[in-house]
Amino acid sequence: MSTNSSAVAQAQHSEPSFALYGRVAANGAGNVSWPDPPDLHFSLVITDAYSGITVIDGQPTLMETGFRNLGLIKTNSYTNSLPDKVVVRIPLMPPEGMSRQEFARKLIERSRNFSSYVAPYSLPQNVRGSRMRPGQYNSSSYLAGLLKSVIGHVPLISTPQYQTPGWESPMPEHFFKGEAIR
Repeated sequence: MSTNSSAVAQAQHSEPSFALYGRVAANGAGNVSWPDPPDLHFSLVITDAYSGITVIDGQPTLMETGFRNLGLIKTNSYTNSLPDKVVVRIPLMPPEGMSRQEFARKLIERSRNFSSYVAPYSLPQNVRGSRMRPGQYNSSSYLAGLLKSVIGHVPLISTPQYQTPGWESPMPEHFFKGEAIR
């Protein structure tokens, strides 16, 4: 009997878990929204016993793809290392009727299909604003759009001591389908 219960415990432990990890945006350059509450930069962290840790977020390009692509939104993904200086952790659950494995697979697939180097990375309204301008996107817009493309809506989040500009302005689903939109 102990063998069976051990196998069940292992199977339950191997289920992926999901969380948004929030760090102060542009912390290396100082708080973007000072003196207002700081803006957050979110990363999606998927953890499971088989694949380890997968971190996904949206980032602006620098010079890694040449001057022509400077400041465009790209998918940033890395494995087996957690973001540092995390100030907020928000657990996520798959939508009803979707297994944890399917949720993880779809999130990773949609992030890989993202049309990087197409949309400009924008700052919030008035640089220190709590919202994005219509049709402009940032890293929070990227994650809100990724989640919406998989679960059909943007999860509600609460971060009273921080601002989350871009969360209210998810990137449209077509960005995550691998469709050419140039």
